[in-house]
Amino acid sequence: MVGDPPAAATPHGGYSDLIARDPETRGEAFESERLARRYFAVVAQRELGRLHDLLHPDVEIVLKTSPTGEVLRGRKDVVAYVGGEVAGRFHEAHADVFRPFDDERIVVEGRMRWMDDERVLRDDPVVWALEFRDGLLRRSTPAVTVLEAETLLAVSTG
Repeated sequence: MVGDPPAAATPHGGYSDLIARDPETRGEAFESERLARRYFAVVAQRELGRLHDLLHPDVEIVLKTSPTGEVLRGRKDVVAYVGGEVAGRFHEAHADVFRPFDDERIVVEGRMRWMDDERVLRDDPVVWALEFRDGLLRRSTPAVTVLEAETLLAVSTG
């Protein structure tokens, strides 16, 4: 499949990986998919208290909407950003396709709609490489392609 990582970089290898990642044949979803769906639901609702509870204490989020690739570090900074910067302007993240890598890592494809600093409405495709630790979001990194996100996850040390 286009966009799938090489067999050596996947937890299952070869064609069995394609079957294991197909939601119709794998049975239950990977834990990373359940966690990612919950995270995006809370972000969409802007529930700051619940968001705080989903974030790892050492969370790192690379901002797609920042031209300099700004990184938010720690629960306090992430919640403050969502409660301040995001709440003060139009900003939506929609997750559409979930591609679990394993129970702690997942690639999510979606769209981000937001108003930039020049008051231009943006609607961009986005791919996120998400990593969870202890059931909490540890890292979120935007990528240009699914392959780039899968490569980020394959080399990640957590």
